Amino acid sequence: MIQRVSQAINSLVEKALFIIGTAICIILFAQVVFRYAGASLGWSEEVSRHLLVAITFLGGTVAYKRVSFIGLQGFGYRLGPLVQQIIVVALQVLTLVVFSLIAWFGAVYTIKAGEHTSSSLQIPMSIPFASIPIAAVIFVIHVLADMARSLRRQMP
Repeated sequence: MIQRVSQAINSLVEKALFIIGTAICIILFAQVVFRYAGASLGWSEEVSRHLLVAITFLGGTVAYKRVSFIGLQGFGYRLGPLVQQIIVVALQVLTLVVFSLIAWFGAVYTIKAGEHTSSSLQIPMSIPFASIPIAAVIFVIHVLADMARSLRRQMP
């Protein structure tokens, strides 16, 4: 079940990334056109910056799900499949702990940021900061799916 949830979330995030990327392109293009015409869109840089942060964190979750990060075949590869499997599970546990901490502290920071507003849009800063704990929770789901797959492979 966790595999299906992970895949469904990844599919939604991929669609969101396409929409966010398109929005950034349109906003920045409009900013160039308006600036050339003598009027500036004061909000465009702030919105683009917040969307870029969101696309970075959410894009990381898709890269993790697609196993697109740089891989290392270290000494676990040379010590045999059992040691390699132990190392993989240990790294998954550490990754789970790190993303859980990021989700926790990101949520706390996002709640605290609700008191502050952005300079041009005057929206609570908790809105753009929310991408950090959301992405961390998605990472946790993907890591749990990977752990379930790894442990299922390990069992006879």
